Amino acid sequence: MIKNIKTFLEKWSIHSFLLPIFFVLHHYNQYYGLVSAAVAIKTLLHIYIFFLLLSFWLFFYIRNLNKNLLLTTLIGAILLFFGAIKDFLQLTLDLQFISRYLVLLPLILIIAILLIRSVLKMKDQKKSNLFLNTLLIIFLLVEGIMLIDLNKSFFLSKNLLTKSFQTKTDSLPNSSIKPDVYYLVLDSYPGTQFLNNYMNYDNSSFNEELEKKGFHVIKDPKSNYNRTAFSLASSLNFEYLEDIVNNTNISPKYYNRAKLTIKYSAVTEIFKHYNYKFFNLSVFDFDNAPSIRRENFLLMPEKNVLLYNTLPERLKNDLFWNLLVGKYAVPAVQKFFATSISEMEYAEKGKRNFNNTVIDSLVKISSQNNTSPKFIYAHLYLPHPPFFYDEDGKENDLKYVIQEESLRNKELFLSYLRYTNKIILGITDKIINSYGNNSVVILQSDHGFRDYEGGPSFPETFFKNYSAFYFPDRNYAALYDTLSNVNTFPILFNKYFNTRFPLQKDTTVFLPY
Repeated sequence: MIKNIKTFLEKWSIHSFLLPIFFVLHHYNQYYGLVSAAVAIKTLLHIYIFFLLLSFWLFFYIRNLNKNLLLTTLIGAILLFFGAIKDFLQLTLDLQFISRYLVLLPLILIIAILLIRSVLKMKDQKKSNLFLNTLLIIFLLVEGIMLIDLNKSFFLSKNLLTKSFQTKTDSLPNSSIKPDVYYLVLDSYPGTQFLNNYMNYDNSSFNEELEKKGFHVIKDPKSNYNRTAFSLASSLNFEYLEDIVNNTNISPKYYNRAKLTIKYSAVTEIFKHYNYKFFNLSVFDFDNAPSIRRENFLLMPEKNVLLYNTLPERLKNDLFWNLLVGKYAVPAVQKFFATSISEMEYAEKGKRNFNNTVIDSLVKISSQNNTSPKFIYAHLYLPHPPFFYDEDGKENDLKYVIQEESLRNKELFLSYLRYTNKIILGITDKIINSYGNNSVVILQSDHGFRDYEGGPSFPETFFKNYSAFYFPDRNYAALYDTLSNVNTFPILFNKYFNTRFPLQKDTTVFLPY
């Protein structure tokens, strides 16, 4: 039997069939959770179509089937694994000069030509077939065993930005106090001190209205990250993000990982443990609770994640952007990829409608008399631009507010801020006076406001956010003046669920734009 298998592996060039399977399976494992099985299968079919067309094209010049398929595998391997080769030279061997595109691409071309000549001179392909077929079968067995034996959580945890995946909820203490919890995230809402110091605007009347309702407004709060997805990934797992340090250049793949980290957050697991019903009124998917609006946040499409290490994707991500911005920009290319006004209007209308849906949903949920406690995460594009309404709720001209000049208009922003204040005061009034009067309300912005004409450009101002808490018992002893977002939920859980989660040091991580 072994002899028959060996004969088969020597005779048939199945490596051209096995290579795409290995590529997709390996990267599906590597990026587990970032890519769905459906996208992986669809991508595999696309690669097979490419291999088939490549082999068909080569057949016009090389009629020997084994040679044809050897060259298909060789060219396919270079295209599929170019990024892995480049990263190995640059990151593992620290060969910075060789890993430059200007050097590496000609070098790979020369090596490929030499290998192609070698294949064309071959009189017998048995040894090459046996080697490649056996190698790929072994690789596939290893990847398959890893996926089955090490289970999903192993691969998933590798792509998360936190350590808290699969929080040990079994060790959590019992709790008889289970208030409804409303976590209202106000996107880009700046802190009171920032408004005073940099925009010459006194927002104290809003604070006073909240305090009359029983809220405690944090005096000098801050976010831990200056980008939404990373700020929420940290807050909802109450820890700082791994692999993300000051001045980290954020690629779209990091956004995918932040989104995944939010999806499997520790906060939702803990509420689930205490039998809370979860209402997701946000732009992020959670496990078994999809978002009500999809926001790309510069996310990389799943297929592109899977193909990240291929030569075309690397050229597009590393070099093609030069044709869109900077001194090498080509006007024709810029025009081709420009977004039309009508497309921008359609996209921004979606944000406006999303805000209104969230506001309406909060009012309806607050009036429900549920038997189980509720955790509501609502994410509002308020006062985030575009500034859809003026302070009286009158709709602004959409064509104007989506333009760059209006997005950075200070007066438009302040008018929208006053509109936001009225909306929030109305919502919090409904929640606080809802059934049982036992709701916790957390008002918190993911980061400060940064994009206005004449505003400060130094990074420390981007973290000056807003935080206010409402506890039904009005006991705010656990709160402090310089609270940052990462410690929000440990304070909440320690107070109401008798947990002993440690507080993190309040610090910031700046991510360049």
